[in-house]
Amino acid sequence: MPYLILFIVSFIFGWFFQSIGMILPWLFGPISAAIALKKYSRVQYYWPKGISDIGLYILGAQIGVSFTKEILGDIAHDFLSIVLLSVLIVVCAIVISLLFKKIVGCSTETALLSSIPGALNQMIVMAEENKNASLLIVTLTQTSRLLFVIMFVPFISRLSSHNIHPIELTQAKAIYDVLNIYQMMMLIVFIAVSIYCFKIIHLPVPDMLGPIFVIVIWNLSTGQNFTVPMPLINIAQILFGIRIGLQMYDLSSQINRKLFIGIFVQNFLLIMCAILMSIIVTVMTHHPFNDVFLSAAPGGMAQIVIVALETGANVAMISSYHIFRIFFILLAVTPLMSLYLKWRNQTL
Repeated sequence: MPYLILFIVSFIFGWFFQSIGMILPWLFGPISAAIALKKYSRVQYYWPKGISDIGLYILGAQIGVSFTKEILGDIAHDFLSIVLLSVLIVVCAIVISLLFKKIVGCSTETALLSSIPGALNQMIVMAEENKNASLLIVTLTQTSRLLFVIMFVPFISRLSSHNIHPIELTQAKAIYDVLNIYQMMMLIVFIAVSIYCFKIIHLPVPDMLGPIFVIVIWNLSTGQNFTVPMPLINIAQILFGIRIGLQMYDLSSQINRKLFIGIFVQNFLLIMCAILMSIIVTVMTHHPFNDVFLSAAPGGMAQIVIVALETGANVAMISSYHIFRIFFILLAVTPLMSLYLKWRNQTL
């Protein structure tokens, strides 16, 4: 019953926000509904991760259908820009961590692990393993960043976008107009197997990378391009938004004044750095500013993709930047940071 109440009230909030022209109504609606129910009801509401992961599967599928042969060619052409933007974002985060350390009064280890964007799971694991790092601060900071980005990035993106309403997701037809039931079932099975395999080998965000991987291969091998229907995208946002809303309510009681100021300053500076670097890359590549800004913005790929869909941005380009940054942090930044922190512990 709590699940059903959460979903129905979230749908009502989303519909109301859409009717008044609210940005990201199907994300902010569930967030607002979850917070309101948690705050003003005596019922103990919770939302299983498995349900919200269904939303990630759908969003991952929509990212996958955005990758066509033409788009992949454009991404390969922009590879140097992707690398440059990812490296600059990480460098900015490391510099900002020094200021975060002074504001919060935490250790260097805690400040570094709290500041690297887009690697929540990896940073939390490293905080658990490092005796000088505060797991509480790292967890609160990394989780709060996702919420902070959800509150501010959409408005900056909307100001820089010329689209008043979301544009058509792609030129392709809906999936049920292109594929038969057997093909759709086959894709679902392949996606499930892919997600399972990615989890076994501990790849980051497997719930999104699985659908992306399978559908990109489908697009390139068959040429049968399709899109995910918008109502399904809205449902995905509801399933994902409820979880975020409950997290926001729980976090609000754990963040003290000093930590709140540190998180606010840290994320504000990260977003300002993203804006500055986006201007530079826009001049270099002539891409629309909104596409580059969403590619550089700190935060989770799922949240950024929702903003991209809403503002009619280039989902494939933005996803490719974030996917590269995730693997760059996982394969390069995380091992180097781990070595540095071990060396630091030995020398202290």
